[in-house]
Amino acid sequence: MGIIDEREEALEKEYIMKLERSFHIRARRDRMLARWAAELIGRNDFDVYFDEVISAGLLTSGDEKVFKKVLSDLQYADLAIDAQTVREKMEQLLLEAVRSLDEAG
Repeated sequence: MGIIDEREEALEKEYIMKLERSFHIRARRDRMLARWAAELIGRNDFDVYFDEVISAGLLTSGDEKVFKKVLSDLQYADLAIDAQTVREKMEQLLLEAVRSLDEAG
């Protein structure tokens, strides 16, 4: 294996690691977001609700669908929470997810 092949393989591994890290961070964020929303809505079936939120993100472009799902559910529950609040919560939880993943090693 030549130097170029080794470099290419190293770059591919690094890319895969970054993708996996991003996936794990977003999954943690989505879990925390689902828990937050479920508590506000009054849903006791957190695992079911979490699956619904995750499914919304997997079906299409991810973050935007998760955002729309949670916002829609909060509005349907007649809670006075606007889009900006949900976006800010998602940003806050994303930072928490990064920290918790970093602390986990």
